[in-house]
Amino acid sequence: MTPKRRCPYLPMLACLVVAGLTTLLPAETPTDKPARDLTFFVVSDTHYGLSPEGDHTVPMLVDWMNELPGTAYPAVIGGTVAAPRGVLHIGDITNDGKKEAWAMFVRDYGLTGKDGRLHWPVYEAYGNHDGGPKTPVRDGIRARNPQRVGLTAISANGLHYCWVWDGILFINLGIAPGSTTHPYDPEYSMEFLEEVLTKHAKPGQPLILMHHFGFDKGHSLGWWAEERRTRYHELLKDRNVIAILHGHAHEPFIYQWEGIDIYHPPHFKQKDPKKNEGAVSHGFFVFHLTGDELTVAERKSDATWGMTATKKLSATSPITQPATSNP
Repeated sequence: MTPKRRCPYLPMLACLVVAGLTTLLPAETPTDKPARDLTFFVVSDTHYGLSPEGDHTVPMLVDWMNELPGTAYPAVIGGTVAAPRGVLHIGDITNDGKKEAWAMFVRDYGLTGKDGRLHWPVYEAYGNHDGGPKTPVRDGIRARNPQRVGLTAISANGLHYCWVWDGILFINLGIAPGSTTHPYDPEYSMEFLEEVLTKHAKPGQPLILMHHFGFDKGHSLGWWAEERRTRYHELLKDRNVIAILHGHAHEPFIYQWEGIDIYHPPHFKQKDPKKNEGAVSHGFFVFHLTGDELTVAERKSDATWGMTATKKLSATSPITQPATSNP
């Protein structure tokens, strides 16, 4: 019986087939994206230059922020405070917009987390007390913006900017959304917002916006025109807005405007505000975001916790759930 002859090319063919299959198979990709775990601090209305007592106490805010990571949250939130990605300052950095007061802020907060006393980067807006165009604070912000690491866009006039943390688009609109007006010129922050939403915001992407004037009836509404707020709402009504942050209102608030959750951190307070004398109190908000939840806690200058808020987040639709506040 004649033995069957084996094809000498079979091993080579087998290798080629295996190689071909290996080439055609898709590369492995991770199925799970990294979970969001984002902490940041929000401060406002430091009013550098207002009074000797203020200029002694306000720099301590930086020390309190530097020391807070590792501290237990209020029981209603649970867990411990993580190191923040950065600190957001919502305006009225100074009381008079003067160069000396701006220099005090830069000394304490730095820019990158390595050039001041603050351990993390700072992202500041300007307020009504910080002066108008071509004054030290606004010029200082313009000069700092090209040096900020990780910005997504800077406005054509160099004043407004945006960036992304863990998929969330943060948009800094200065004093308040608007085109141009006097005496508190927004310097075309509304046009910058429109540009950012058109070019950089993905459908359903979570947004956090910051500007100095807010929506509280007690103080903010008289400082910018209703038609500006109407235009602002038109731009945001179909967007996934997690939060709007503002200052100016003199008291910490957590409330809603047009179904959007609004957060105002603590404000500079002095025992005798008429004479700018006496003990100074202040504080800041601690934000923590995961993939499906946002918590906010007020940290006071006496090292106690104040109001808190918790809400669930939606990845694809605007947030409409009211924040729950616990003084």
